[in-house]
Amino acid sequence: MRYVNGRYIRDTDYVPPVRARDYTWTTTRTLPTGRLRLIAYSPYWRVTWSADWQETRQTSLRSSVKSIVQLVEGAAVDLVGKLEEADRQAEIERIERDAAEERRRREEDRRRVEQSIQDSKDHLGKVIQQWSHVMSIERFLAGVEHRAHELPAGDSGAVLERLRLARDFLGTQDPLDFFRSWKTPEERYRPKYPVLDSDEVKR
Repeated sequence: MRYVNGRYIRDTDYVPPVRARDYTWTTTRTLPTGRLRLIAYSPYWRVTWSADWQETRQTSLRSSVKSIVQLVEGAAVDLVGKLEEADRQAEIERIERDAAEERRRREEDRRRVEQSIQDSKDHLGKVIQQWSHVMSIERFLAGVEHRAHELPAGDSGAVLERLRLARDFLGTQDPLDFFRSWKTPEERYRPKYPVLDSDEVKR
């Protein structure tokens, strides 16, 4: 569009004056043409198809109605086949996605099973070390108590009192408490899928 003397006209319609000069510039605007544009398209996102027809000053769409209908009807038949194929491909892709997700879940389950086994082994090893440490302390304290009873009464009382203080300082030393805290792999993680042994996996 061209702005000329306070109004916009089509740039193609502008005729520059011979003697004077217009205060003018051009810009882009959307204007109705008064002519029909017909667009047909596939409403299904899996199948792309479209066709359009545009009236011109010289040609109306009225004379093209029959050919347009024939083309759309023919395209509809073709689109049915394409849509069925698109649906088939979509189902294949869905099955593949589901299978991939199932593999991922199984792999994650297997990883967590292996981790629970390793964690259980590590914890049991620590329990054994704690048990050995507690038992050595207990043997030491029992030896002190046994020797204390062999001492004279005055010395024995002092040693037994210090032994009591040592036991109070150390707190509970029941090794079964450490063992009860240990968890089996199944107590740490319950598998969601059957755990197969190596022979079954090979088969």
